[in-house]
Amino acid sequence: MLADRYRLLNPLAEGGMGTVWLAADEMLGRDVAVKEVRLPPDLDPGRREEIYAAALQEANLAARLKHPSIVTVHDVVVEQERPWLVMELLSGASLEQTVRERQPLPVRQAARVGVVILSALAAAHAAGVVHRDVKPGNIFLTRTGRAVLTDFGIAVIEGEGAEGGTSHLVGSPNYIAPERLRGERGGPASDLWSLGATLYFAVEGMPPHPAETPISAISRVLTEPARPPERAGALGPLLMLMLAPIPEARPSFEAVAQALQEIALGHPAPLPVQSHHGPAPLSPVSAPLPPAPVRRSGRTVLWAVAEVAVVAVTVGAAMGVAHLAAGRTDSGTPVKLGEKPGAFATPVNLCKLVPAATVRELLPALKAEGQQTNEGGCQWVTSGIGLEVAPAGAGKQWGKSPRQAHELFVNQRNGTTPNGETAWSWSEIDARLRSARATAPLEVKPVGDEAFGYDLYENRKTGRLEKSHVVLRVDNLVVDVGYTVVDGSKDGTAIRSGAQTAATWIANALNKQKATPR
Repeated sequence: MLADRYRLLNPLAEGGMGTVWLAADEMLGRDVAVKEVRLPPDLDPGRREEIYAAALQEANLAARLKHPSIVTVHDVVVEQERPWLVMELLSGASLEQTVRERQPLPVRQAARVGVVILSALAAAHAAGVVHRDVKPGNIFLTRTGRAVLTDFGIAVIEGEGAEGGTSHLVGSPNYIAPERLRGERGGPASDLWSLGATLYFAVEGMPPHPAETPISAISRVLTEPARPPERAGALGPLLMLMLAPIPEARPSFEAVAQALQEIALGHPAPLPVQSHHGPAPLSPVSAPLPPAPVRRSGRTVLWAVAEVAVVAVTVGAAMGVAHLAAGRTDSGTPVKLGEKPGAFATPVNLCKLVPAATVRELLPALKAEGQQTNEGGCQWVTSGIGLEVAPAGAGKQWGKSPRQAHELFVNQRNGTTPNGETAWSWSEIDARLRSARATAPLEVKPVGDEAFGYDLYENRKTGRLEKSHVVLRVDNLVVDVGYTVVDGSKDGTAIRSGAQTAATWIANALNKQKATPR
């Protein structure tokens, strides 16, 4: 029994670094997976501490990332002088095991996997986290139709050093981007390369640089182009772009997402322009899909049928947000944004942007000015109604460039996916813990330089809309504005209108501050 709560039942998987157990959470009455980090007793103490630190980092990073395709970490227990990670229990097999024990995935199914894992990576990058170990063994295909990204043990946080505790855990050579093999830190484009190599394995049954030993794999990745795919069909040209040896030559996440979505639907695959700096214009190319394989295992068919429903929602959401910023530019030319630090070089007091007298339009019973939050945001609250504004993402935005802010905005949008398992509470407005259903990105009226919205609906009793958000960018600052009504005094239309009104107040105030000489 761990922490007088988790009863270990039987091992689910074992490896050189420990064991994953099926366990019973005695407090909540549910089954969970517990990852035990177990090391050889003769291991160097310094190395032991590094691995334990990596395990704790995995727990901390995964816990801060909320996405349906990122494994959920419930708890961390330190007992017997080592960490135990308590995670959601997944039933199925890794992508690596599925391909090796059965057969490569059909092209459209691989594209569906790519859609959701790309969305998970975008959510991680929006929080300033680079995974650094995307590979077939770290993508889990569940029997219920989910593809889940696991193992953040060697991830790094943007702005923090990559040296030290995880320096030995460099990943699997066949799936490490060339720049990282050269000793560079790497970034989101490195994760994109690794995803390309992983999807290549999914359809080809081998890595893009097949080799007999890790050393020869490193040599081939650094010096040779990827093996031309033979089974990838419509995915082939896209995979070769994702596997470009130079990060700047790889397409943007947004362009790859659109291409994968089209392939998943069986449409002609758009070929992205080779640039990962912001959204890339797409030009359609014809590439026939390969015929569906005659023989497939029952579980593969079940997974494909279940996953197509998920991707249908994801693809629909993505197609719906493709022109969210259309009000800002009518041409098909990508917006050129500045690389120099933007107007907001130091933290902005968001509470000073809108006076209480103005906010009272949305919160009639408001008596006080806004209250600062621990995340650098601001909230205005009354019983049953609240307004909040906060910097988007987990990293510091002050002093960054408009281009960097645009990339954060795109990552926030890409990471906003339909989710029926959201939970939230807000004690200051008397909103107890409640289950909610979150929407995909929604089109909103133009506000700031670019904007999108998303809503949360109560998921148990009433099913009504209770929270509406607008995420907007002004110059080098991205903020999330949320308007919440839980007392039933306003309907969904009024709540969305309130969020849009508040977002307009914030954008106007930021633009006024931007224009003020300092």
